Amino acid sequence: MTTNEALIRQNFVSKILLKNEDSELSKALKVKIMQMRIKLAKVRKEFDEDVQEAIKGFTPEGYTEFVQKPDKTEEETKKLEDWNKQIQDEYNEFVVKRGQDEVAVDTKLTEDEYNEILEVNAANDIEINGQKINAADFLEILYTLFVEED
Repeated sequence: MTTNEALIRQNFVSKILLKNEDSELSKALKVKIMQMRIKLAKVRKEFDEDVQEAIKGFTPEGYTEFVQKPDKTEEETKKLEDWNKQIQDEYNEFVVKRGQDEVAVDTKLTEDEYNEILEVNAANDIEINGQKINAADFLEILYTLFVEED
């Protein structure tokens, strides 16, 4: 899977409830979900660190001081706009290319494991990146992302 796919899966696997009031996942499935969470969180952390390093590399020397300079002339404002566009273009290209890198993380769930998650998460409305997702849609997305049909 690509880094982008791993980041999407990380958003969703982190929202799976391991237990609720009435029921909980089996110990084996809890362990499997936690392993997925940890491995996918490492992919996200590495991606975030790489992006921060790239931004540093794309930022021209003296940029920070230049940005903070009060009363910029029209020419200086134009130079800053050009720098910002260049940084943004390079950043966007880096993120696209970096997101296509392959990563090896096993995120497969069986039908039985999914059914167990379904029982515990039947009323689990979630929010990802400010987007509210009702439990039924969340569970449908989980199935699509994690259950591989034989």
